Amino acid sequence: MKNSAMFAYIGLVVYLILSSGVNAKSNLTEDKSNVLDSWMKLDKTLKGATQSMIKYVMPMIMESTSQVNLSQECMKEVFQLVAGLRNLKKWAFSFVDSTAKGMDGVLSGTFSSFGVYDQCLETTVPNPKKKEEILFQGQYCMIDFRFPLPPKTKRYRVYDRLDDLQNFTGTEVMKFFTTKVHLMYYAPMKLGICIPSGCTEDDVMSILTFVAENYKFIAEIAHCEIKQKEHTVSGVQVFAVVAVCVLASFLILGTWMEMSCEPIHSPSKYLGNRILLSFSAISNFKRLISTKTSDENLRCLHGIQFFTITWVVYGHAYLYPGMFSTNYSTLFRMPDVTSQPVAQMVVNGSEAVDTFLFIGGMLVCYLTVKRVKIEKKSFNIFSFIFYKLWRIVPMLYFILLISTLGPLLGSGPVFHETMRDSVYSCFHSWWQNALFINNFFHAKEMCLKHTWFVSCDLQLYLLSIFVIFPLIWSKKIGLALNSLIVVASVVYTGVATYFFDLSPTVTVTHLNPDDERVFFLYSYANTLSRAGPYFIGIFTGYLLITKPDVKLSKKVQIMGWFLATFSSGMVVFATGIWYNLRPPGFVEVILYSALYKVAFTGGVAWMTFCCATGYGGLVNKILGWKVWMPLSKLVLLIYLLEPLLQISFIANFRSIQEFTHFQFVIQYFGFLCVSVLLALVVNLLIESPFSRLEELFFHQDTKKEEANCHANVGFENGRPLNKITSMEMTTLENGIENRIENTEFYRRNIED
Repeated sequence: MKNSAMFAYIGLVVYLILSSGVNAKSNLTEDKSNVLDSWMKLDKTLKGATQSMIKYVMPMIMESTSQVNLSQECMKEVFQLVAGLRNLKKWAFSFVDSTAKGMDGVLSGTFSSFGVYDQCLETTVPNPKKKEEILFQGQYCMIDFRFPLPPKTKRYRVYDRLDDLQNFTGTEVMKFFTTKVHLMYYAPMKLGICIPSGCTEDDVMSILTFVAENYKFIAEIAHCEIKQKEHTVSGVQVFAVVAVCVLASFLILGTWMEMSCEPIHSPSKYLGNRILLSFSAISNFKRLISTKTSDENLRCLHGIQFFTITWVVYGHAYLYPGMFSTNYSTLFRMPDVTSQPVAQMVVNGSEAVDTFLFIGGMLVCYLTVKRVKIEKKSFNIFSFIFYKLWRIVPMLYFILLISTLGPLLGSGPVFHETMRDSVYSCFHSWWQNALFINNFFHAKEMCLKHTWFVSCDLQLYLLSIFVIFPLIWSKKIGLALNSLIVVASVVYTGVATYFFDLSPTVTVTHLNPDDERVFFLYSYANTLSRAGPYFIGIFTGYLLITKPDVKLSKKVQIMGWFLATFSSGMVVFATGIWYNLRPPGFVEVILYSALYKVAFTGGVAWMTFCCATGYGGLVNKILGWKVWMPLSKLVLLIYLLEPLLQISFIANFRSIQEFTHFQFVIQYFGFLCVSVLLALVVNLLIESPFSRLEELFFHQDTKKEEANCHANVGFENGRPLNKITSMEMTTLENGIENRIENTEFYRRNIED
């Protein structure tokens, strides 16, 4: 305490609080009949204790400030603060009250104490002569500090221990900390302090450096902030707000037009009306909740997609707290929590995205081969690429645009740190996402890291041209190329794991952020590493379109279901042994890393094949339930929006949270429900309107049908012209919907 004025006044108030608490108890016990008198005695005692403490502390403050180079403004405000404490000013105590006093539960892994962020920023010091004038205000600073550590020479897991401290023979408490201190390579302790606004970061750093040198720990400033009267809004943020308003206006106008029965007297002349009608929330919502499909055999895909996204969201409910672990308490329990068998479904939730890649590959092959082989249509590479881009570009670009509003949508002691790597990077790395190449860059540089999937999916979609085109004309060549890519994916992943010394999969025992970024780049988000599931999907799609009436004996069915359950189950649950009994060996790491994606996808492929060919039984009935179909149409939007919701939630923390199953399960249901609602809104704003615009501009059959249907309604001389009854309009709408459902493009894109 004697080394810093800043820490001196913190110690002062702690002393006053303790001493006043003792006196308050004794006074109230002695004289319960006179509460007012007790409070007066308490006030007098507090004043006396304050004066005594100030006399004791002032020499230390003077000595400390002479050794630390503080700015005059900071020095002045610190002394004013001490004077305010002497006079028991409320604003002075607010500074100390807002400062973190310590960390409760350090032995359980609580590394942070945030203080009171909002109270600090709202604290102001009035000018005694001019009450309306503010002398200075509270400034909140987050300090990161670590115990002394040797240079990091290897990767450390949760259960490891620093070699330099293996022979430590100190007290029992310090022995315990030597078994955990390596975690501070990745997760520093955090302490929130409230200081006068006149103190710059250089002033704070001077004090921290002085104290750290004396007590042998490492300290740095994470950030400091003062309450701002106005937020600075950038041009791109203004554009984002305008874009949302314009789209919302189109939606409202299109909906009003449909409710008023007002499209067009002359379809070719009133193209603008048809464009606006594409934004109608009424017809778009009807299309969303429609359970019609042109291929009943593939209805199971809707259930698979929905259950997969629920698994992804559930995994994220644990993953993101792990990414921002210092915002949570009792972190030493994390390995025990995640070592439970059921928890392996969370730890290995990353396998779920392979299901999406599998379905994507299967549908691409199934629909394309069906179009060429059965419907005898041509294979147009331009259309093949264009339709994919038209579907995902508007949604992705809209999400990127909305993410720029993140800095305006919250605050908190860890807000900027939490948003920095995932959201703030969008201001300079957005072009990587826009070009669908963000998975080729290190995760630290990525905007919205979870969008790696969109880029990877598009890259695999383009790569599939080199398999599907030969597959159409030569079964042997196409299947050979497809198999070659699957094998190449397996071999590459194994070699990359060996060469870069990667972890076998996403684990909670490898906490090194640098290692995680290398793993993300060369394995997790790597296109070739993810190619296996996608091209297994292509193979499955080809089988379904060429062998729709395949006959499977009971023995084959039983063996197939057993192997599918075993392979997928082993991938998910086998890693539990690495947490409970022993770390994985070298051979295990290579084999698991190379094979787990295709092994898990193989199980999903068998389930899909059986459901589509009539051997799914109860599984097919559950997955094919019509309720899943509308929800499955929102899957991509849920995937894109839910992580933003998670990050925003964590960024707005005002205090540390408990790391418990109960909390994460409750939050999971909240995130899932809110994500579905947000996905519905974005679907009505972007996805459905652009799908209808694609039909309007690029499909003559759909345009002719809509033109004929709307020929009897429209505007004339600026006034609504209604030429049919409401019953006829309802019939007309249903007719349009049915005809759209039966268009060639709709049949080719049933996954939408």
